Amino acid sequence: MTFVDSSPVSAERPSSRQAEGSAPHVLLVGNPNVGKSLLFRNLTNRYVTVSNYPGTTVEVVRAGARFNGRRRDVIDTPGINDLTPHSDDARVTRRLIDENADATIVQVADAKNLRRALLLTMQLAELGRPMVLAVNMLDELEERGGVIDTERLSGVLGIPVIETVAPTQRGLDALVTAVQHARPARVPSIERQDDDTDYSLNRARLERVNEILADIYRIEQPQSASFRVRLGFWAMHPVRGLLVLAAVIGAVFWFVGLFGAGTLVDGLEVGVFQQRINPLAIRLSDGIFRFPHTHATEVISQDVGLPITPVSEFTVGTLARDVIVPDYTMPAEGLSWLQHVLRFLHDLFVGQYGAITMALSYAFAIVLPIVTTFFFAFSILEDSGYFPRMAILVNRAFRRIGLNGKAVLPMILGLGCDTMATMTTRILETRKERIVTTMLLALAVPCSAQLGVLLAMMATLSPAGAFVWISVVLGVLVLVGWLTARVTPGEASDFILEIPPMRRPQLSNVVMKTVSRIGWYLREVIPIFVAGTALLFLLDKLTLLGRIARLGEPLVSGWLGLPVDTANAFLIGFMRRDFGAVYILDAATGIDAVLSPHQILVAMVTITLFMPCIANFLMIAKEHGQKVAWSMAAFIFPFAFFVGGVIHHVGQWLNI
Repeated sequence: MTFVDSSPVSAERPSSRQAEGSAPHVLLVGNPNVGKSLLFRNLTNRYVTVSNYPGTTVEVVRAGARFNGRRRDVIDTPGINDLTPHSDDARVTRRLIDENADATIVQVADAKNLRRALLLTMQLAELGRPMVLAVNMLDELEERGGVIDTERLSGVLGIPVIETVAPTQRGLDALVTAVQHARPARVPSIERQDDDTDYSLNRARLERVNEILADIYRIEQPQSASFRVRLGFWAMHPVRGLLVLAAVIGAVFWFVGLFGAGTLVDGLEVGVFQQRINPLAIRLSDGIFRFPHTHATEVISQDVGLPITPVSEFTVGTLARDVIVPDYTMPAEGLSWLQHVLRFLHDLFVGQYGAITMALSYAFAIVLPIVTTFFFAFSILEDSGYFPRMAILVNRAFRRIGLNGKAVLPMILGLGCDTMATMTTRILETRKERIVTTMLLALAVPCSAQLGVLLAMMATLSPAGAFVWISVVLGVLVLVGWLTARVTPGEASDFILEIPPMRRPQLSNVVMKTVSRIGWYLREVIPIFVAGTALLFLLDKLTLLGRIARLGEPLVSGWLGLPVDTANAFLIGFMRRDFGAVYILDAATGIDAVLSPHQILVAMVTITLFMPCIANFLMIAKEHGQKVAWSMAAFIFPFAFFVGGVIHHVGQWLNI
């Protein structure tokens, strides 16, 4: 996950740090997927922070670091394959190099793809700038039997060449020291002719690269492929790949849907909030905001165990506690104006729609464990190199809806955050592909918070009900994608994707990514939960909540067949779709459950297809314009209720 830095990169005037006498910048330059961001984190001791380059939507990351006692700003430039500005990424990287004329360039190279890296080195060398070459991912090359004579390569290029392995920080100290000794490369420049094209120049550079490789690189193929190599090929196989995908989905479902949304949620919601935090908050509020009332008490029980399947678990024991609950009764005589004020404040914190008893309870006890387990599983799959293989596996299916396999990457990211995923649709080549993918993200790809809640609800359904929900969502995704591709002008691009090797996920890297994404959740989502609860509280106090529910009764109870109270879920769903899903989960589970399995299925389908949060709507408008954003909203809102109603009536007819 990435966050916005308050200081965009610009060379039009010196930064405040430079004005204080800091040393010149260090620019990390390299091909895509060579580990620049991880090296950036190691050098700066912070996770990637992002700002848009002025005048563009391309993101540039920067942070301060110390090199042998001297402070420098480290800038992680967008990944490029050459300096010819054919794309926005290449243009931004080239401008950063040109604008920071005194910066030291640290080129990060993938040891397994040294030919491609050295082709970029030739272009950087022609600029005559001080350079260091970091040959990264050396451990993966060594596993394949490859050897690079970095000392000889350093002698050929005339610059420091450092061996690095970013996940283990191998070579980091040597790289920090080498930055102080950076110097221009001394490779012979290519003489340009008036009729030279970029292609012919790169051919000449490549000839020189091949000469260098023949001198410093050798490989001895291992007798048999390692398990990780075989697994990487299996993950892309048309048949075995589906088995691998099924295993991945099953593992994620157990970890997020059963363990996270079941065991952890139950432990936090019941064992922490209902049994301890809520009663304590109620007593404190009763002592501060005094008015005559008496709280009800209940015996709250928590089952301690480990889930095995959606319908069975290994139970260790049960913890029961007699506690007070938010519901209360008051004497018949009226309250004074001061007592009315105190009651208002009391209910604001610990009432039915209280900031503690509802907002914080939902955010920390229900959603936080779900998004934590999802982010952890997502980071493992991301770090392992599985996602690009999934893109290859689904490419043929995606072609049927006017996309290619590369579109699966934003959709997977959408399972974490639809807003961020909408922004990453920029990796797609054509406007048509970006609009189709954005439409599918907004319609049928639930974010991590919502997905975890939906998985928790799915565990309450029968296998047939779960199959219907999955089938409907996938069917809608395919149908709407196909229709959107037909009405959106343009063509799909060619599918060209670099496949990294399968890697053993590094625990430190996985934990760092998970913690950073949780930090994003705490900053971005929890305030919206509090604001949404406050809105429900005010609507309830103004007696508007019931009126809105009655206005929506023909749609909610008539067409969808749901209890009238669930209108609140769709009302708050306009602010946060995942908050609406949590509201439905609360009505679907526990001792006070009011939804039948059929109603849970209808509610799941409707809230899944519901328009995402306001932040995602604003991101769609930013990326594609107001007209596209409002057009998508005008389609999605009625379409979600239409499909939900169809499921209700067909389900009644089929007795599902």
